[in-house]
This record gives sequence, C-alpha cells and structure tokens, in this order.
Amino acid sequence: MSRTAAAAARAAVEWAERAENAFSVASVRRAEGDAVIERRGPRSESEGWYEKAETAEREGGTAAAMASMWADVAGVLHLVDGGEPQ
Repeated sequence: MSRTAAAAARAAVEWAERAENAFSVASVRRAEGDAVIERRGPRSESEGWYEKAETAEREGGTAAAMASMWADVAGVLHLVDGGEPQ
C-alpha cells in the first residue's frame, strides 16, 4: 500500500472515530434530556438537551459519510498502485 493510500486509510479511521464519538455524545445528551423530564424539570431545559443530541447526531452522520468516502479513496488508490489484476 502506498503512502497516499495509507494516509487515506488513516483519514477514514479518524473520521470513523469522530463519528463514534459524536454518536456517543448524542446518546449522553439524550439521556440528560430524559433525566430532566424524569425530575419534572423545565421543558426548555430538556428541549435544549435534545437539540444538542440532534446536532451531535448530524455531526456523527457527516463524520460517518466522510469515513466512507476516505475508505473508498484508500481502496481506489490501493488498486491504482497495484495495477489491474491480470
């Protein structure tokens, strides 16, 4: 694997880690919103947590898409470096 393909593969891993972290943050924020509801806290507070969770989920979706794109780039570069199988 060339350095370029390896760099693309590393980028894919980094974006996948960002996606995983964002989805974890979203889960925590959603749980915080649920906790506010359970203790009968202000609706605006729970809505704030849910909005933060949705933002984190969108960020996670973007990061997952970027991870997929970089994995595709790494695969193509690997094929180009190795030439076509004969």
